[in-house]
Amino acid sequence: MKKKNKGNYLTLRESRQIIKHNIKQMKYYEKLKKANKSVVDYTIKMHDPNNIIEIDNLHTVFFTDNGTVNSVNGVSFNIPKNKVVGVVGESGCGKSVTSLSIMQLVQSPQGQVIEGEIRYNTDDLGFDENNNKLGYDIAKMPTHDMYKIRGKDITMIFQEPMTSLNPIFTIGYQLDEVMFNHAPDMTKEDVKKHSLEMLVKVGISMPERVYKSYPHELSGGMRQRVMIAMALAGKPRLIIADEPTTALDVTIQAQILDLLKSIQKDIECSIMLITHDLGVIAEMADEVIVMYAGKVIERGTVRDIFNNPKHPYTIGLQKSKPLINTNVNEPLYSIPGQVPNPINMPNHCYFKSRCNKCMAKCNSVYPQEYKISDTHYVSCYLYDKEGK
Repeated sequence: MKKKNKGNYLTLRESRQIIKHNIKQMKYYEKLKKANKSVVDYTIKMHDPNNIIEIDNLHTVFFTDNGTVNSVNGVSFNIPKNKVVGVVGESGCGKSVTSLSIMQLVQSPQGQVIEGEIRYNTDDLGFDENNNKLGYDIAKMPTHDMYKIRGKDITMIFQEPMTSLNPIFTIGYQLDEVMFNHAPDMTKEDVKKHSLEMLVKVGISMPERVYKSYPHELSGGMRQRVMIAMALAGKPRLIIADEPTTALDVTIQAQILDLLKSIQKDIECSIMLITHDLGVIAEMADEVIVMYAGKVIERGTVRDIFNNPKHPYTIGLQKSKPLINTNVNEPLYSIPGQVPNPINMPNHCYFKSRCNKCMAKCNSVYPQEYKISDTHYVSCYLYDKEGK
């Protein structure tokens, strides 16, 4: 429910209407997540069996006292098998909320996935009678069934390990917990052995000592390695890395990125890498998704995005990054203007007020996705050949 456009203030009546609407909506979506469903109810056909995840028209919102925040507003993209897909964009563009939607970790009851499909290509279902690959629709999957794949098939490396690791339990206890949940038949000795193997795999030289340590006794780089070890414990098919190097110094950042790259090749998994650092994307990713104000505005291979950027926002992001030959006397480029209010999103292009290539057609409906090549797509009227 959108608030009425009367400046920045709400009347008491409007505020009560919003609260009443929020309660009704939150109860409805929470009930859906707790419903008893059979596997058939959330089984879906994959559009391409070579994709591990297919996101189609995803809408994730937050019900607030000021109105409904459209955090993810119709996002669609695929994550192919054995590939690294980089998701880039400025803060607040919906990168992390998209990843949390895949994991069913959006903060509820305020945050809810209200529309769209998240197709996960599982090996459990096989093919239908027409030889179509079957998967799970995570958007319709009950919470209690999501426990079976979250932390095992799909795992996440969170942005700040100190807030993700429990300070009152040892590293070993928290690592063991992953296998106790997903492999209950394993003995304590086998679980400990497996946890130590994971610590060795992520480059920790004294695994026994780290196993017995508490999170505060480790450095930032060590804690991030522990988070990667937890993500690898269940032999995942998709790892979501949400800003995995933000809180680390440059040397440790390089080590963590090299570690992720080697692990991806070693276990042949896919990685969804979320970052605002274009340098990391250029080094790590095979495909790039550029997001702005809850939408995908450009997508393509890493060569497409870096060698031939099309959207004015993507070009602005690249100009904002300092280069080695940049004149130190010139200020860094910054994109002018502000992101539109996510509660009252306009009907036209969201980047219109900040764009230096804006034209009359930009005042019409939001642009569709235009094909530049077989791998490169952009949502901008500059590439509407039929409309010119």
